Amino acid sequence: AGEFTQLFADAKDDAPTVAMDDDDEEERTQENAFISDEALMHNRSAIDGYRSYLTIFAGVATGILGATGLVGGLLFLGAYLIMSLALLARMRLDPEAYANEKLQYFVFGNIGKYGLSFVLFWTLSYALVYVY
Repeated sequence: AGEFTQLFADAKDDAPTVAMDDDDEEERTQENAFISDEALMHNRSAIDGYRSYLTIFAGVATGILGATGLVGGLLFLGAYLIMSLALLARMRLDPEAYANEKLQYFVFGNIGKYGLSFVLFWTLSYALVYVY
């Protein structure tokens, strides 16, 4: 689960051909047209796992530190960006080859999903340490 898998299989000699224009009958072979569904599911599952664990640990740490308001939100953004950069480094700065996503979407696309988990664990740990 620690390694990412390339999504694109090499185009073979018997790969399907596609006409480039309606006017031009010249056909060309598609390059890197085959995406491995298994590799895509594996990589997305690994990315989701890494980010989920990050939000749990960052939320608990933020709550234990007693951060409130905007400071807690900034701690989440910082932790999320650090995790995104670490994942990008593992993917050799090419998220399209490993997750089939553009760079901007890879970094910021699911931030709301993980932000809600962060807030849940942040408020839970804050309440357990400082309220009770």
